Amino acid sequence: MKTKLLYLFLLLPVIILAQTPITNYYSVPGSHFALVTSGTPIDQSATGTDLTWNFNTFTQTDTDIDTYTAPNGAELSTFPGTTTVLTVANAAMEENKIYTANVAGQVSITGISRIVDGNNIVLNYNTTNALIGTFPMSYGTTNSGTVAGTFTYVAASGTFTGTIDIAVDASGTLNINNLGEGAYSGAVTRLKTMQNLSLTAFSIPNIGTATQTTYTYYDNSTGMLVFRTTDLSISVPFIGINESVTLMESLLPLSTLNTTEDNLNSNGFSIVPNPVGDVLNIHLNQKETIRSITVIDMSGRQVLSINDHLTSISVSNLKAGIYFANIVTDKGAYSKKILKK
Repeated sequence: MKTKLLYLFLLLPVIILAQTPITNYYSVPGSHFALVTSGTPIDQSATGTDLTWNFNTFTQTDTDIDTYTAPNGAELSTFPGTTTVLTVANAAMEENKIYTANVAGQVSITGISRIVDGNNIVLNYNTTNALIGTFPMSYGTTNSGTVAGTFTYVAASGTFTGTIDIAVDASGTLNINNLGEGAYSGAVTRLKTMQNLSLTAFSIPNIGTATQTTYTYYDNSTGMLVFRTTDLSISVPFIGINESVTLMESLLPLSTLNTTEDNLNSNGFSIVPNPVGDVLNIHLNQKETIRSITVIDMSGRQVLSINDHLTSISVSNLKAGIYFANIVTDKGAYSKKILKK
C-alpha cells in the first residue's frame, strides 16, 4: 500500500505538468461562430481538471464572424496603446468590438464596445488597462488587477474603477451538439475573465455597477478558441437602467477552412512561396513583429508551433497538402491558407 501511495504522489506533478497551456488569446481570424441559445441553462461553475461539459441543447440563432484589424488613427487616439481590434459582426449588422494591446505576448484590454439591448456601451480603459496576462498561459494561472477609465451608455457617461480577475481554471472534455457542421467533442482548457466595475456619473460616485464574466474554451490539440460565453450586467438605478445580456458562441469548424489569401493581402501581409516546398517566408508590409506562428492541417490538428520573431520557418517535415498558417503579431492576428507540395 505504501508503495502505491508513493507512486501516486510522484505521478501527481506529472499529471499537473501535462495540462495543455493556452497558446494564444485570440480566435482564428475569419472564424464563424454560431450564436446559440440553450433549452436548459448551462452550468459552468465547476473548476479543476478532468471535467466534462455536455452542452447538447444548443439552437443556433445567428452567426458571428471574427475579423481582426490594426487600429485606425481614430481608434488609436480613443483607445491608446491598442495593437489589435477584434470585430464580431452578425447578420443583424450588430458589431461588438474588443480593443487589445498585445506586447511580446502580454495581452491587455484597452476598450470594449458592446451592444446591450440595442444600445451600445463603450468601456475605455484609458486610465488603467485590463491585464489578461502573458501567453502561453498554463492551467492554474491566476491574475488580479485594477482597471479604470471612462464609459458611455444610453443617457449616462462618466468614469469607472474596478477589478479584473483572470484564471485558467478548468480543463476537460467539451461536448457540443451538431449545429450544422458536425458535433464537437474535444479536450479543452478554459480561461475565465471577471470584471467588477463601479460607475461614476452626473458627479455622483458609485452611481451604478457593471459586471462581466467571460469563459473561453480552447481546443488542446489545435489551440483554437472553440466556445465562449459572456454575461454582462449593467445597473444604474438613478436613471432606471437595469439590463443584462448573455452571449454564447460555438465555433463552426468548417469556417476555418474558408480563409482566403485576399483576407490577408488586404492587410499588407503575404506568404511566399505558395505553394511551398521547404521554407515558408512571411512578409509584413507594416511595421509589425511576429509573436507566434502555428500551422494547422485540414482536420484542425496543430502540426507546427513557433513562439518567436521568425519570418522564415521550415515546413520540410510536413506532408503534401493544404494547411493554415495562423500568425500573431504585435499589431494583429492573421490566418493564411498554404499549399505544401
